[in-house]
Amino acid sequence: MGEDIRSLLAAYQDKVYNQAYRMLGNREEADEASQDVFLRIHRSLDEFRGESKLSSWIFRITANVCISRLRKKQLEVASIDETLDSGDKTVAELIPDDQPDPSEQYASLETAEMIRAQVRRLPANWAQAISLHHFQGMSYDEVAEVMEIPRATVATYILRGRRQLARQLTAALGKDELSY
Repeated sequence: MGEDIRSLLAAYQDKVYNQAYRMLGNREEADEASQDVFLRIHRSLDEFRGESKLSSWIFRITANVCISRLRKKQLEVASIDETLDSGDKTVAELIPDDQPDPSEQYASLETAEMIRAQVRRLPANWAQAISLHHFQGMSYDEVAEVMEIPRATVATYILRGRRQLARQLTAALGKDELSY
């Protein structure tokens, strides 16, 4: 059993952390959530019945842990002066040799962070569907399996989430209208 959890940790550690970071938007929160996920996996690995893929089961646990943390976080009051975390990459990773214009990369990073922040403001189910599909690269069928909902519901969540995201970004950017 100890070997099983070690092999799962090796295989899924980065994927779980990445999903947690995208949902929570904070490195420390993602680290803590990842630890919680693997503790839950360790406690309930014997209960895994194989009705879905192991990866779907792990992503579902990750999503549930993150959603619980987001719900707790929503109760906290956030300052409007709070700055966003710039990400988990080093300067060397942000400015590779083949990219001559650092200002474009910085703008791209800023835009990506703004989008992630706006995704976190969406209803939890919409944000989860969008994150799994767009950030994790999962198909609608895979998202449906992870979220344990019909594929059509995934499509609805993603469509509604994109529309709401466009409205939020429009308001955040102070523009008249973003089309989607």
